[in-house]
Amino acid sequence: MVKFLYRHNKDYSRYNIVKSIAQNIKTKKDIYILLPFSKNQFLKYFFKRDRIINDFFISNYDTYVHDRQKITKYNPRAWWKYAQDWINFRFSYYLLSDTQKHFEYWEELFGKFKGKHLVLPVLADKAIYRPSTKNETGNKSVNILFYGSFIPLHGVDIILHAFKILENKNIDFTATIIGNGQTFKTQKALFESLSLKNVKMNGEIIDEKNLSDEIRKSDIILGIFGNSKKAKSVVPNKVFQALACKKTIVTMNSDAIDEFFTKDDLIQCTNTPKEVAKQLELIIKDSELRDKISTHGYNSFMKLYKKSQDEFEMFIAQMGEST
Repeated sequence: MVKFLYRHNKDYSRYNIVKSIAQNIKTKKDIYILLPFSKNQFLKYFFKRDRIINDFFISNYDTYVHDRQKITKYNPRAWWKYAQDWINFRFSYYLLSDTQKHFEYWEELFGKFKGKHLVLPVLADKAIYRPSTKNETGNKSVNILFYGSFIPLHGVDIILHAFKILENKNIDFTATIIGNGQTFKTQKALFESLSLKNVKMNGEIIDEKNLSDEIRKSDIILGIFGNSKKAKSVVPNKVFQALACKKTIVTMNSDAIDEFFTKDDLIQCTNTPKEVAKQLELIIKDSELRDKISTHGYNSFMKLYKKSQDEFEMFIAQMGEST
């Protein structure tokens, strides 16, 4: 039987996807899946680690020190987070990552991993994120959506400057920015200084159900455009969620995205306001191109979901036979 280890049973997309794929798999012996954000549980079950699949997902150390820059590497809290990550990474027998590039980055931080590793993409909960059965946009102008928790890797400042370029060129569009978080006050000040007229940004936070509705009402979804090493090593939730809803997404180019998708599935560009605005202008003006890319991207997402599900089931089954 497959069982799940976690500190708190969150209603989080990664939790729900892993559970939905694994919960009905039969194994000869109990297999445990350590869900993300629960690294202290690895220490608690340390002597059962030969039967634990560790969904490492993110490095707490990297998140706080490099990505969000909340503490420096000299802070004692950073040392503890590094120790937690190092033990989880180096002593796991079985490990999941969301991309191969992310896994390679962890090896740079913590050393060579000697166990068995599987890439399980972030994916999206298909029960929530699905295509519309009708035209739900109802927009006279093309509507662009960005949503996130306002962390540095999102590059919201680049998005805002790109919107200003579009407005200065009198491109017909509307945009909505949903979310709040670490950099919101700074980005809100930038938003106001740019005097954007076609963009709404009020710091609202919504649940996944309402978020999926907003995606279906939009024409174009924006990904991330940050400069951190993590930003270039991951494929964020919003990419998979947009593709699952059959929407066109524009995001920063990265080797991580190339692991799963091609230029026919989504639009990648360099993370500069000028280039983001250029790509947005192109697809704002070409509805046929948007439809072509969104259809191809959706089909690729569905194939990737099935492939990932099969590989994960096999990974668990082989582990169950060997323990």
